[in-house]
Amino acid sequence: MEENRELEYAGKLFCGIISSNFGKKYVTPLKKLVNDILQDDGALIYVYNEKKDKPDLKSMGKYFKIDMEEKYQNGQLTFVCSEEKFLHDELLSLDKIIDFYEKEIDNYKENGFKKIIVYTTRDSFYTSRIKGEELCTLHKKMKKTCRQKDIMIVIKYIIDDFHEKDFLSLITLHDLFVLEDSKGGNVYTYLELIKTSLINLSIKQRQQEEYERELKRIENLKTLGELSESMTHDFNNILTTIVGFSQMCLAKEKDEEVKKYLNTVYKTALDGKAMMKKIQNYIKGSYNSEREIHELNDLVEDSIEMINHGVIKIDRKNTGDVKLIKELNSRKCIYCNEFEIRQAILNILLNAVDSIAGDGTVKIKTYDKGENSFIEVEDTGIGIEEDMLEKIFDPFFTTKGENGTGLGLNIVKKLLNEHCADIKVESQVSKGSKFTIIFPSTTEEQLNVAEEEEDYNTVANILVVDDKYIVAKSIKELVSLLNMNADVETRGEKVLSRLSEKEYDLIICDYSMPYKNGIEVSQKVKKEYPDKPFILLTGFVDDIMENCDTIDYILSKPCTVEELADAIGKALEIVDDTRSKSYNIS
Repeated sequence: MEENRELEYAGKLFCGIISSNFGKKYVTPLKKLVNDILQDDGALIYVYNEKKDKPDLKSMGKYFKIDMEEKYQNGQLTFVCSEEKFLHDELLSLDKIIDFYEKEIDNYKENGFKKIIVYTTRDSFYTSRIKGEELCTLHKKMKKTCRQKDIMIVIKYIIDDFHEKDFLSLITLHDLFVLEDSKGGNVYTYLELIKTSLINLSIKQRQQEEYERELKRIENLKTLGELSESMTHDFNNILTTIVGFSQMCLAKEKDEEVKKYLNTVYKTALDGKAMMKKIQNYIKGSYNSEREIHELNDLVEDSIEMINHGVIKIDRKNTGDVKLIKELNSRKCIYCNEFEIRQAILNILLNAVDSIAGDGTVKIKTYDKGENSFIEVEDTGIGIEEDMLEKIFDPFFTTKGENGTGLGLNIVKKLLNEHCADIKVESQVSKGSKFTIIFPSTTEEQLNVAEEEEDYNTVANILVVDDKYIVAKSIKELVSLLNMNADVETRGEKVLSRLSEKEYDLIICDYSMPYKNGIEVSQKVKKEYPDKPFILLTGFVDDIMENCDTIDYILSKPCTVEELADAIGKALEIVDDTRSKSYNIS
């Protein structure tokens, strides 16, 4: 059997095309054949079943890449509606069908046409009106006409509309078959079709076995999740003790070397607590999607940090380097479950990395347009074939073979649907793919719900500046414990523009940063906003910042929530003694 054979014209050829209700309007295997016949002064008798199926010459011409209007005017095309021509009182006249074909073919023969194709479709229009044996008799007569008139007849079967027994009796009549797919389909003889069917059955059986194994794995994961939930509860009790006493010792200890060791214990305990929180969020994410207001850029930064700092390890097996480019320009918040949205972003990011065989880039962008906010993840990977684009969000569909489960993007789609968000994909083979997530605008009602859930009595807005996002985010979380809001900025040179966009009551800025250090940032800020309180966050000793009149308070790393509250209170008091009394700091 030849590979990728195409359907070619041959006299006395009775051909069947096996398709489904998911097939395209115009049959892909006929694309080249129809073009060749009409360009070679041949004729096409196109029989469609119902009035609503009437072909449009312009769209048909675009699909078959030929001027159908011209061919119609030349008399090379005949369009016939079975509903109008052969149906009477809901009964199909088989004799009328054969008589029509013979007369139409004879007319074309008399006008000098040697190559003639009759194309028709068998679907529920026929199967609901005539019995299987009657349809088989009709096709036997059509095959006889095909032989006698030396023409080619092509019948498309919508297999979904047939009973198995009736269909089997029909396919034995055909000389050739085409199994239609998005690329056209391959041509088979009857024996070749049987062989292919057996192979496909074995593949289907293997896929069913894989599906059952996957269901068993999911059930095991569910059991593991229940066990993990119990373990995280007990482990968090242990961590609470370690965090509490190490924090107390840090506040009282004077020896710097001992404090260094205590800091290591304290930070490690916090890392353990964060890890347990992620496990708890993962377990609860499937059952209770608690939502809050989150900055879109924060969610993306979290995902990037997890990749860059190895929370999720990427094993590329020395296949090349991937450069991650970020352009985070959104200024909006979304009402969401933080873990679920981060899970969706991570999944798309990791898929992007996996799609790159050698060196390449992954660009992640955020921006606002109209009322919506967008995340774009674009890669320079292998891309996705056009016929697979509509399937990539289906459960268990994967392009990774044994390395994939086909669940990742399906879960992403479900999570985004639950958040009323949409996801779109564009791709070109060998050029890469782009996934775009669209979040709707956060409503006033959602903001009110979030405020009720958080029970915040916010009295201050703070801008936290640190080039290491994970550090800035930890300070932001501590600030929230003081009933205050905080935004994050990772670039010192952008602080002035942030201040022009939003009113901030205080700035907490890291000292050691690229391009502009914390002191240089404070000088720029105080020049434009002389009364703006400014806290410098640093791990260096205090005396290197002596005689710096643009710093209101120096806070050492790492800090506890009590130290942070004390620093904010003193910074506000230094700038304006009366102003500090309006803030609820405890």
